[in-house]
Amino acid sequence: MIHTDFNWTEPLNILLLVAALALFALQCVLLYTRHRHSGRFGIRLILNVLLWVSLVMWLLDPYFQSNATAKAGLLIAGNVPSGVAGRIRDSLAGVELIRADEIADRPVDTLVIVGQEFSEQTFAAIGQLKIAPFLHWEPWFAPDALRDLYWKGVLRKGEMQRIDGSIQIAGNRTLHVRYAGQTLDSTVLKAGENRFRLAFPAFSEGRTTVTVDLDGQTIDTLRFFTQPEQPLTVRFLLDNPDFETRNLATWLGKQGHSVLYESSLSKNIRNKLNINRATEPDLLITTASNAGNPAVRKAVNAGKSVLFLQLGDPATELRAINHALGTRFQVVKISNEESVAVSNSLTALPFRFEPHSFQVQAPHYPVVTEKATGKVAVSLLNETFPMQLSGDSVGYGKVWNEILAYARPALAPVIEWDAPVFQNVPVGIHLNNFQPAPRYLVVGQDTVWTVNSALNDRSATAAFFPDKNGWLPLHDSSQTALYVQDYSPLLYASRMQQFIQSTQNTTRIVSPKEHAVATRKLPGWVWFAWLMVVFAALWIEPKL
Repeated sequence: MIHTDFNWTEPLNILLLVAALALFALQCVLLYTRHRHSGRFGIRLILNVLLWVSLVMWLLDPYFQSNATAKAGLLIAGNVPSGVAGRIRDSLAGVELIRADEIADRPVDTLVIVGQEFSEQTFAAIGQLKIAPFLHWEPWFAPDALRDLYWKGVLRKGEMQRIDGSIQIAGNRTLHVRYAGQTLDSTVLKAGENRFRLAFPAFSEGRTTVTVDLDGQTIDTLRFFTQPEQPLTVRFLLDNPDFETRNLATWLGKQGHSVLYESSLSKNIRNKLNINRATEPDLLITTASNAGNPAVRKAVNAGKSVLFLQLGDPATELRAINHALGTRFQVVKISNEESVAVSNSLTALPFRFEPHSFQVQAPHYPVVTEKATGKVAVSLLNETFPMQLSGDSVGYGKVWNEILAYARPALAPVIEWDAPVFQNVPVGIHLNNFQPAPRYLVVGQDTVWTVNSALNDRSATAAFFPDKNGWLPLHDSSQTALYVQDYSPLLYASRMQQFIQSTQNTTRIVSPKEHAVATRKLPGWVWFAWLMVVFAALWIEPKL
């Protein structure tokens, strides 16, 4: 069909059309008055009408639209097995197989990319195409290889490091995260595709390296930076003193935290024990009976944390906590026994927390936190002090280090980024609780400007594009450093994902049989040549 983009509402365009009509009328009048008795009157009239029509068509600049068949191309990475490549090609009937060095010479409407191990030159060739094709990426990973893996690139000592990823395996296997040969966490994987999470409290300071092992075989090495721990000030608010909380207070003091232990000995008589000169508390540990205590509400409203221990009737006590603090904890009874085993030396109440997206549950223990203005945590564990009495002080510390990792409030300025970080792949750096947020960061030898949050002047983000591998210092008081991976099994996948996102956000495959609209216009030189021919005919005709 014939179409035009001529704007009929533009005053200048209407003026041009009126002028063209006036010119046509003038031509007709002059021809009729001067040449109506000529034997060539008909020829001259046809030539003048042809000139007028040509000028009007040149002004309207029409174009033609027709249905055209879209072209789809298939680009396959060199490491994809031929059997896999053949099955994919057979499933996409009609696609053209394109090699990486043919991209510039064989343009397509849709490019299906299989695999991710391509060179930078391949990405550049796709990016330089005059008409960018729709891109659809089908990742391919070898069996027993990680498909994705993420962890915290920086955190404070005592905080929880979480490692999330996925892997496809042929049979049941065990995945471990290890440090210096010691297992920090593990999970059992079943045959097929598995999503997993490994977690452990950050225990070291500075540059830290751990490995991810699959049945004893290292499949990736993880590096992150651990900032020094900021000691907590913990207040115990109790109705009665007991050995469990007294033992916990002593352990916290030995870990370098300040502790204020308050309990009622009798009516109007309270006992106070101060360890390491405790002042204003960061974390308040209490029981459900004190949920409505003004000190508890004040702590939550001030952005501090509250941890509830020693529950007896979770369903009833959680309703009281929810009513007092506006939380939404829910539990379900899972056994008629008095307690259920968590480990060989640890038990808990026979309940489990209902999962909610706005709550975070510890992976190894029945402990859940919910963020309000402050942080509210609830534990269903029974007494833990028997672990110490039996000589398992390491296990006791592991339990409480994990609970504190989830219960501790965010105190100092926080800087965060996700790992792994790769060369030539941008990484987002997030800053929180700064007073105010800095205008820029110095990473290695690069200055990275920050963008302040529109809602919170104490928060900001920065986009860093690393061009070097290895540890890059941030030149702050903690000597924080960002690690840029020199190699990882996920390097190519990360680059491909970034390339797809940077070019176009689409996952639509256009079928080779799908019809697209093709637009064709007469080029400018054709209009020029045609008008010259018409003018020449008008000039030559009187001379014949």
